[in-house]
Amino acid sequence: MTPEALLTEFSIKIYEPPLSEMREDGRICDLSDPVAVLMLIIDFETEVSMNGINNFLGNSSGQYAHETVAALQTIGAKTQANLLQKILIVAANAGMTHDTIQADRSGLEEFSITSFQKLHGDKWDAASAEIQELEEQIDYSDMFEWAEEYAGNHSAELHQALGIRPD
Repeated sequence: MTPEALLTEFSIKIYEPPLSEMREDGRICDLSDPVAVLMLIIDFETEVSMNGINNFLGNSSGQYAHETVAALQTIGAKTQANLLQKILIVAANAGMTHDTIQADRSGLEEFSITSFQKLHGDKWDAASAEIQELEEQIDYSDMFEWAEEYAGNHSAELHQALGIRPD
């Protein structure tokens, strides 16, 4: 299996048990585990592409934002790691942390649908604009090239995690 195919298969299976359980039990934070490293990166890209960078910061994937920076550094995606780190600094300086975003959500009914703007108003508009500008500089294609190389270098661990035999 090519690294690209391996990463594609992996990106599907991480949302199913047993791999999805790594988020629940905290093993996703173990940056010595190539499985956790790639899960963090895939979760980051998936969340940003589906819901935007602001929602990444406040959702369950965003609680691992600092680990995601380290994961990006681990695979060699230094530019993306630096940009995400800058995003986290802008957000923290504005008080736009995972915990404060979650606190605003605490009054919502379970499964409520709302927008970031509707929920938080204009209190983070300036920070949000700066964060958007930084996020637009992230080259996700380049990031995934690094991820594919990393997947190829850790093929045995990924095959084992997926429960498939190497070719």
